[in-house]
Amino acid sequence: MTSKEEELKKFVEERKKKMEEEMVKDSTMSSREVDYVRELYRASQKFIDIEKGRDIYQTMKEIWNAEPLYEVDEKMYHRGGYRQSTRKKEFVQAGREVAQRRGIPSYNRAVGLPVGQRMLEPMPVGKWGIIIEQDDSHHMNNAAIQQLNDDIKRTVIMNLDLAHRMLQVRVGKEVTPETLNLYMETLQHTMGAGAVAQEHMNEVNPYLVKDAWAKIITGSDEIMDGLEPEFYIHIDELFHPDRAAALKKAIGDSIWAVLRVPTLAVRMSDGEEAGRWAAMQNTMAFISAYQLSGEHVISDLAYAFKHARVIHMGDKMWSSRARGRNEIGGIPDGFIADFMQCERDMPMIPYVEYIQQEGDKGARRMMGRLAEGISMAAILDNTLWLGFYMSGGIGFSNTVATSALSGGANEDVLGEFSSLASKYLRGKPIATNWDILKILINMIVTYVIETYEKFPTLAELHWGGAHKTSIMGTVASGVGGMLTGSSTMGLWAGNYAIAYAMKEGWLRTGWAGQEIQDHLGLPYLCSYRPEEGNLTELHGLNYPFHSYSAGHGNQRASANYGAMLGRGSAWVLSPVVKVAFADPHLAFDFRRPRYAIGRAGLKEFAPDGERTAILPACDILDRGILKEIDKEFPI
Repeated sequence: MTSKEEELKKFVEERKKKMEEEMVKDSTMSSREVDYVRELYRASQKFIDIEKGRDIYQTMKEIWNAEPLYEVDEKMYHRGGYRQSTRKKEFVQAGREVAQRRGIPSYNRAVGLPVGQRMLEPMPVGKWGIIIEQDDSHHMNNAAIQQLNDDIKRTVIMNLDLAHRMLQVRVGKEVTPETLNLYMETLQHTMGAGAVAQEHMNEVNPYLVKDAWAKIITGSDEIMDGLEPEFYIHIDELFHPDRAAALKKAIGDSIWAVLRVPTLAVRMSDGEEAGRWAAMQNTMAFISAYQLSGEHVISDLAYAFKHARVIHMGDKMWSSRARGRNEIGGIPDGFIADFMQCERDMPMIPYVEYIQQEGDKGARRMMGRLAEGISMAAILDNTLWLGFYMSGGIGFSNTVATSALSGGANEDVLGEFSSLASKYLRGKPIATNWDILKILINMIVTYVIETYEKFPTLAELHWGGAHKTSIMGTVASGVGGMLTGSSTMGLWAGNYAIAYAMKEGWLRTGWAGQEIQDHLGLPYLCSYRPEEGNLTELHGLNYPFHSYSAGHGNQRASANYGAMLGRGSAWVLSPVVKVAFADPHLAFDFRRPRYAIGRAGLKEFAPDGERTAILPACDILDRGILKEIDKEFPI
């Protein structure tokens, strides 16, 4: 052995010995270190009672039927797989019956990967005292979620001022309360595809279109006094007096008609059909009510109702995601916030002033309305757009949306912040200064991270990074918007929380936290170039420069809705849209979205658009022609 080999061998032995000594040293704690750990443990025990007093503790205990702070799942491998779920057992039985009847295999849990070690958690919906299974929140299983989608897609709002002016100037017709009432009565008939101008026209069974109607929206008490009460939306009755006065002032003397196209029509076609249906039936109602004829008049009416001062709920989308108007992907974020009606019975007072007057209870009340409202945005963005339109219904985005439906996480964090806000921020408005807001957002992010780390059951309930990111961004953007009254600051706070603060705390956030192809949310936030940024209320899923993931949709809605509450406004983007979705005749409850979705999970929600009126009395598995008779083609 050469001298170099001996030196190398000696070096290796010395290094190995040194490493062993270091490992022994690292593995042994000094008495001082042991005392420190014990002292830390004793200190943590003092806060256990505080943690048990939180809403999230009670919610986790209700869900898991176990100690929420315990880190070990004693029932692991003993939960029974899918059999722990009543709904999945029903699915298995239904799948067998379908397979036997049609002769083709159907739902069969045996063909998938072996699963079942984890608990299939029940889901408490908001604070409504309703518990459903996770499968009940899937949009295909939940009639209320389907109706939410339908009620938006089938809504078109048209301004009648231009049409009335044309009648008066070009045709010499007079618009009076009598003619307006006749027009509205005729419109109820035509909206259900009733014929008015020709005899030999196919018409639709009224039972199929019982959800088709139209109502007037106006800010003029004089105009409303001249209308039959069933023909207009009663702003004064539906909104707090402060909000009603602001909405009526903004709308003014203009007359708008909100038209509800039959649910069945948009289900058979798409959202674009709503605009065409509404324009055609509105034109026919005008022709009949005002006894019009002549191509020049009819063409001008058609133009007015198809293009001039028409509000569609959604715009057309860019080519790679091309869909027509009134589809979810084209809805501006500001409209989504205006769909929400949770705050309409509350006084129109800025958040900071409101908590000064009402204290902790008032602060929690307003935060509760925020949490209730933005759950609807999570369903629209995560479940229907990303999970259905874009991904084909894989089901994962449904579970992400349930993080907004589940009572506990949002309310717990927002409630804790409300208590601190009512104590320390009374009468002290927060400037739209990022250096100030950043301090508060860092505190909130830290609080949320610590909550997940303290409650293993919560981390298991929100098992994906997208769940946690969604909660983090929603809370941060909502708080930022409410404190400053600025949607830009709110969205800034949300993007910062998930792209920086959360990533710094947990090192990564998953694909939902901006670990995606492009980090566009924050740098383009303040750009006013239409293809890059624009006003936050005009953002939407249709923007090419956006961060797209399951963690961003309800974050944007939270910023807009929270900013409206923060500055004490009556609407976000459009006072007309705000009033349109206060209509009590809508099947979906836009004031209590989680309640409606929860009731649907219990099979206690009746949707529109059903075809019962034209169906035979048959078994649920029957389909196609019943009692087939063997007949050849008639010659």
